This record gives sequence, structure tokens and C-alpha cells, in this order.
Amino acid sequence: MAFAVGGVGTVEGQPAPVIDSVGQALIENQPGGAVVGLLDNDTTRLHAFGAADSTGRLPTARTVFEVGSITKTFTGLLLADAIERGWVARSTPVGALLPDSVTVGTADSTPITLGHLATHRSGLPRLPANLNSALRPTDPYAAYGDSALYTFLDGYELPRAPGTKYQYSNLGAGLLGHLLARRADTTYAALVRRRIAKPLGLSDTRIDLTDAQQSRFAQGHTRTGAPAPPWHFDALAGAGALRATAADMLAYLRAHHRALAASPGTATALQSAMRRAATIHDSADSEGPRVGLGWHQSTRDGHEVLWHNGGTGGFRSFVALDRETGHGAVVLVSTVLATRRVTEAGFALLGALRPARPAPPDSSP
Repeated sequence: MAFAVGGVGTVEGQPAPVIDSVGQALIENQPGGAVVGLLDNDTTRLHAFGAADSTGRLPTARTVFEVGSITKTFTGLLLADAIERGWVARSTPVGALLPDSVTVGTADSTPITLGHLATHRSGLPRLPANLNSALRPTDPYAAYGDSALYTFLDGYELPRAPGTKYQYSNLGAGLLGHLLARRADTTYAALVRRRIAKPLGLSDTRIDLTDAQQSRFAQGHTRTGAPAPPWHFDALAGAGALRATAADMLAYLRAHHRALAASPGTATALQSAMRRAATIHDSADSEGPRVGLGWHQSTRDGHEVLWHNGGTGGFRSFVALDRETGHGAVVLVSTVLATRRVTEAGFALLGALRPARPAPPDSSP
């Protein structure tokens, strides 16, 4: 099923067979459902597949999914927004925003900064050793609060100086969200709503769902096909706590496209923050990826693409924006598939929107 959202008409020349093929492949022999979305200028289009829940109803543009690590792009945008407001800088040390009783180990006397956290170059591990996820395999982040986070940081010694190597870190992104919320004297959930979701009209992008949103929340599924309980986050919410709809994710990409297209003199404060978050910082090590504040960037068919994927115990997700064309792609799936599979599906959808290259002239006699 396909339906247009937030635009006039449908995407002109849309290669529906490719989109249907990609979407069907995501749910083939799988429980759950998928929604794939496309952005072409101000026109958005979504295709739904499978089932949103046990009733067998088809998911829609307003079905709520856990989006996992796509949350990190919101955390990076919150940092960019705080920088624009003069509250912090990329160079602000982590220790300046922690309680005085917490000491973060350093290497070569180089402190971890907020910029290091946002670009995965802090030296912190992917997860804190005291997370004890084995005790809560179906909801690993739920009971990890401030005291556990501070205990880990207080006893951890960095293996190398911050800024020297890319190492993807849920801990680092979660810590960044925690610190920005402390600086704003609020919760991470409230900060996202106040600074990003409300200004952009993302009414279904939040951590704590209302009763009405809960009724539209898709049932997630484990890798074996069993129903998966939702994940909950405490101190590390900035790493992956958000839930959202495909309609909101397309609006989020569209807002970024407009921000990147705006001239610096006309950009709003939030658009300036989006431009800052999307600014790519070359890796300090030749092996590392190109990253902004939360966003990753890859070259696909000669196009520079901002993207992020995500996953929780019952969901997989992907968003991408072609910086040149403004085309965007969203993939939300309510079952656990290989992350690479969902990511490549998203890139395939994005590539399908590009005009076909003209065939070379026939040089035969």
C-alpha cells in the first residue's frame, strides 16, 4: 500500500517496482511490518508492508516505531543548538558539566570534550562495563541511571587520548545527551521536545508516549520472531531512546534539507544548528568514517549522503539525506533484521530516486 504525506501528488517518475521489491524483501518470512518513505523536494511518499501488530492491520505513516540510534542525530543537533545559543562549545570539557564529585580519567592530560562525544572520538567504550545487560537482556538500558553512569566514569581510565581514533560509542552519545540535559536543567526527553520536536512539528517523536500514541505503537519482534518488549532508557537516553513515525522522520529530513539549502544570512537559529550538526569533520585516523555531530556521511554513486541507522530489541531503522539532490529515504521495520540489510535497503531506495544516467552514445559502425 502506498500513500502520499505532507506534499502535493506523488513522486514523479517514482520507480515503484524497486520500492515494492525492497519493502517486500524486508518482511519476507518475517513477522511485523515495515514502512519505507521517500522525500523528493517537498513531496513525500510512503509504502507500507506487513502488519503493525497482532491484529494484522497494515502500518501507516503514523505508526510509531522505536528508532534506536537515529536518536544520536537528535543528540548531535541538541549540541549544535546549545553551541548556537552560546551555552557550550565543542571544546567544553565533559568534566565541566558533571557533578564535582565525578572525575573522568584522561590520557595524555587531554580532557574529553562534548565534540569528542558527538563524533565518537572520546576514547570511551561502546558500552559501560557496569551496564550488566545480561541481567536484563530484553530491556538492557532500563535500570542504568545516573549513579551507575557516574560510578563507571569515576573509575575508568581512557586507553588513548581523546580525538585520536573513531570508536562508535553508545556510552558517549548517551553521556552527551545526559550532559546537555543537565546544562539545560531538564530531562533529555523534555529537551528534545522543546528544542527540536515542537519547533519542527514532530508531534510523534518522543520517548514517553501518550495513550493515543501507544495505541499506534508497532509490536516489535526479536530475531526469532517472538514479540519483543519495548526498550526503556534512563541515563543513556541520548543514545537510542526515541520513538517516531515515518511521517515525522521524513519531516525531519525535509527540515535538514531546507536548512542546508538556506543561505547563512536567512537561516533560522535551528537551521543554523542543523547546518552545524551536518558539517563533516574528517577522521583523525585514515580508517575512520566521516562524521558530523551525530550524523555519518558516505559517498554513494558520487553523491554525499548524510545517514544513520538504528536498532533496538524489536526494531530496525534507517534515515538518509542526499546533500546534493535533497532526496531522502526512511526505513522503519518492526522486527530485528541484520543492520547492514536494512541500511543497504535504505541506500537502494535513495539511489532509486536519482534520475537514470543517459546511455553512452552508440559508437558502433
